[in-house]
Amino acid sequence: MLTVGVEEEFLLLDRTGAVASAASKVARHAGFDGRITPEYMSYQLETMSRVCRGLDELRSDLVALRRRAAAGARQAGVWLIASGTPPFRAGPLDALSDHARYRALARQFPSATAAGGTCACHVHVGVPDRDLAVAATVRLRPWLPALLALTVNSPYTADTDTGWASYRYVAQRRWPTFRAPEFWPNARRYDEVVHSLVTCRAALDEASVYFLARPSARYPTVEVRVADTCLTSEDAVMYAGLVRALVATVIEDERQRRPQHPAPRISVDAALLMAAQRGTRTTSPRPPQASAGLVARLLSKVTPALAAAGDLHEVRAWVFRQLREGTGADRQRSLWSRAECPAAFVIALAGTTVPSALSV
Repeated sequence: MLTVGVEEEFLLLDRTGAVASAASKVARHAGFDGRITPEYMSYQLETMSRVCRGLDELRSDLVALRRRAAAGARQAGVWLIASGTPPFRAGPLDALSDHARYRALARQFPSATAAGGTCACHVHVGVPDRDLAVAATVRLRPWLPALLALTVNSPYTADTDTGWASYRYVAQRRWPTFRAPEFWPNARRYDEVVHSLVTCRAALDEASVYFLARPSARYPTVEVRVADTCLTSEDAVMYAGLVRALVATVIEDERQRRPQHPAPRISVDAALLMAAQRGTRTTSPRPPQASAGLVARLLSKVTPALAAAGDLHEVRAWVFRQLREGTGADRQRSLWSRAECPAAFVIALAGTTVPSALSV
C-alpha cells in the first residue's frame, strides 16, 4: 500500500474579508509539532499531515490540523479560510513572510509574487524509486485536468466573481514553471531539466520548479500540485485517496510497460484552462465534451486500485457528489449568493473550512 500525505494552504482574513498578516502569530498559537507554519505570504498558513497509510488516519490528522489552526486563528483575532484566492482584497508585495528564501523569490519573480497569496492542496504519494517516480509523473499528465476540475475552489478575487472556477490556476501561470510535466525518460533527465531551469533563472531552486506534478524536491514521493486548496477536510481526504489510486495505477502501467498515448502539451494546457474556467462542467484534452466523461474514465481507470486500498465506495461517492452537487467553487458561489455582507461570507467560509469554528 502506498503511503499518502497532504499539505494544505489556508488564508487568514479579518472580519471585513481583508487578508490579515498574522500567520506567524497563528502558527505560534497553534503549535502542533511544527506542522502548522507560515506560508509565502504573511496572511497564509500551511498545514502538513503525517505520512499516512489509510484514509481514516489521514482524515483524523487533517481534521485535527484544521481545528488547531482555526483555534490559533481565533486567538489571533482572525479567520482561517479554505479558498484558493483571497475573495476580497489581496495583500501588498511587502506582505511576504519573514524568510530569506521568500524574499529571494519575490526579487526574482515580482510579477508572480504580485499574484501571490493563492492556496493549493498538495498530495504526496510515497514512491521511493526516483526513476519510477519520474515515470509515474509523466503518466499523470493526461489526468491532471480531471483532478483540477474536481477540486476548483477559487471563483472570487477583489470582491468579484472572476468567471473562473479556479482563478488560482490563472494567477499561478505567472510562475515560469507552473505547467504540466513534460516527457522525461528517467530521473537523470529530469534532474538535468531542473538544473537548466535554475541556471537560466526560470526557477530559484529545485523546490520552486512548480510543475503540476513532480518528484518531490524534499521527500521520496510523487507530489501532485494541481488542486486548489479544498473547501472541506473531507474533500481533501477523498481527493488524496483518488490521487493515491491514480499514482498506484500508473506505477502498475509502467511496470507492465503498457503503452502511453500522450496528448500534446498544447492539448493538455487547453484542457487545464477549461477545467480552471468551468470545473466539472466541460474539460477534455480531446475535442469538447462533458467533463463527466473524462472524470468517468479516470474513475474507471483507478477503480482496481481504489478497491485494493478499500477506498472504492467512499471515493466514488465523493466524485459523484462533486459532479452532482458541485465543486468547492460552486459551493462558494452558493454561499456568496446568500451572504448579506462580506463578514457574513467570511463567517460562512470559516464554518465550512472547520465546521466547529463558529466565532472569533
